[in-house]
Amino acid sequence: MRIHWKRLIWVIFICLYSGLFFYNFLYPFNNWLIAYIYTMIFIIWLGVEYYERHLFFQTGFLPIALYNWPLRSLFALFFYSSFIIGISTIAWWHKNQIGLYPFIQIIGFALLIFSIFLRRQSFKGKKVTEENISQFYLSTLLLVSSIALGYGSKFLILYVIIIGFPLIYLQRRYEYKQFKNFEDFVRSRQKNDKIKAKDHANLWEKYIDKQLKKKQKK
Repeated sequence: MRIHWKRLIWVIFICLYSGLFFYNFLYPFNNWLIAYIYTMIFIIWLGVEYYERHLFFQTGFLPIALYNWPLRSLFALFFYSSFIIGISTIAWWHKNQIGLYPFIQIIGFALLIFSIFLRRQSFKGKKVTEENISQFYLSTLLLVSSIALGYGSKFLILYVIIIGFPLIYLQRRYEYKQFKNFEDFVRSRQKNDKIKAKDHANLWEKYIDKQLKKKQKK
């Protein structure tokens, strides 16, 4: 297993810096401990995903060129704004807190751990299927739900349901549609050119070229 030292050093630095920063930031406020632990697990997870070169919000089963960039951008904006709102709930927006500490926060923490586990499991299949894609986006849905509960935010619960859930559904539908189109393309190439489906990298390149030519014609 090759170690990517630059990425590893950067991830370690970010985790150590975040640990100190968020401790100093959250410590003065009431009910800060679970929120701090949640935040650190959250940041460590992001660091691991960055180190492994995974896309944060999409499966990565499709080539980058085939993803819907406006949809990706909207979800990224939603995701990071949710994190900021969650932190703000602990620090300044006290009227927005759900209460019932620490039960709601523990549920959020458990959802975070389970969503990470589910996400990792979705990458273990040898073949990409509708189930893999659905499992990944289910893990994303649980992840954003965990942010609302982990920080105990009333506003975030509505924000996640009204904005987050539809965006996750649209991403899942878009990705599965693209993958089905690719599978149809592979079958047609197998039938017409008598090629094997093992060389997916070359097939993806041919498929992307086909999609780009379609866009140019339009």
